[in-house]
Amino acid sequence: MVFKNYFIKKISAFTLAEVLITLGIIGVVAAMTLPSLVNEHNNKQYVVAFKKLYSNFSNAIIMFKADQGCEGIDIATCIEGMGYGDNNCDAFAEVAKKMKYVESAPDGPSAGSWVPDVSYNYYGEQISNGYGMVNRTGIGCFYALPDGMVLNVDVDANAFKVLVDTNGRKGPNRFGKDVHTFTVGCGDISDELTALCISTHKDIFPFISNTFPAQVTKGLCSMESYLQGGCDDANMFPNVGDGASPSLYILTMDKLPDYREIAAKVSGFKP
Repeated sequence: MVFKNYFIKKISAFTLAEVLITLGIIGVVAAMTLPSLVNEHNNKQYVVAFKKLYSNFSNAIIMFKADQGCEGIDIATCIEGMGYGDNNCDAFAEVAKKMKYVESAPDGPSAGSWVPDVSYNYYGEQISNGYGMVNRTGIGCFYALPDGMVLNVDVDANAFKVLVDTNGRKGPNRFGKDVHTFTVGCGDISDELTALCISTHKDIFPFISNTFPAQVTKGLCSMESYLQGGCDDANMFPNVGDGASPSLYILTMDKLPDYREIAAKVSGFKP
């Protein structure tokens, strides 16, 4: 019988110290990268939510115009022809029905638990004035949608000035992220600009109304500026030109403005 010798090689193992060092390095790398990944994920969610809302809202306006017999007519003339006048929630109710709203209220205080407590402007400053914001102090007609989005609509004689929080009570409740605004129709502008507005043959404009308080419109390009040739769709900086157009920026660039880059270049802007 032939006997073979088997030699068992000694296998080197990691020491406890080496394992702890490796885990420490992994932890440091994770701590450095995880916040960035979470922030990037949240930003994508904000973009998807706003584009979904804008698409659904556009379809609702098309159906609304068909119901009102306004096909081929600009939306400003259509709204004015309804004869509801200012601050009448009944005028927008027909649009809200197309979006299958689940809750409604005549103002923020009446909306209660389904609207945010506070809101922030584009600079990241908390808004104290409820006019032009989606929160419990808000002035306007409030609607909650099935997916948790909240609309605040100020009804003019020839326009709907719409503000939306795409994730309801969840944060950050800030303009350009989960809070957006657009004007349906023309709004409180001069006769000359109203004529320009109608001549564009557009129903929805992703710009804030210049009638909202300065604290709300701070750093944003207004509907009036757009009609006068301002509002660059690629501009995210509030101190450039007539201001930023974050809602238009998202629709055009398919991404959120880079708040960190803006904060690094604009004094008082919070990332």
